[in-house]
Amino acid sequence: MSKIVIVCATLVIFALSVNVALSGMEYPPEMMEVSAPYPNATITQTVKVPENVMVGMESNDSLDQIFEFYKAQLTAKGWTINTELKQQEGYMLVAQKGSKNINIAIVQGGQSNITSIMMSLY
Repeated sequence: MSKIVIVCATLVIFALSVNVALSGMEYPPEMMEVSAPYPNATITQTVKVPENVMVGMESNDSLDQIFEFYKAQLTAKGWTINTELKQQEGYMLVAQKGSKNINIAIVQGGQSNITSIMMSLY
């Protein structure tokens, strides 16, 4: 099983298993230190728990477009990219800034043209 599938599954399971209320689908202000929201995306979920903020989004844009957007955003905001993983199923960025870490998984949705973006800041 690819690393991207494992990380995405872990993030989804975490979001569903933690007893938290989903917020009102607004981009969490904490994420602005990482990046502005992807311009052509719809926010599908936000989850905040102590020490962790997660955002799920969907877009019709390609994996490459979204990957390049986030790579540029991370670099511009002073994050150190530790991992760049590109596979057929999707892409992964892992970065660090000080004591904070961000995981960004970008996955193409099966037969649909929808691309899912999952960000986890911890």
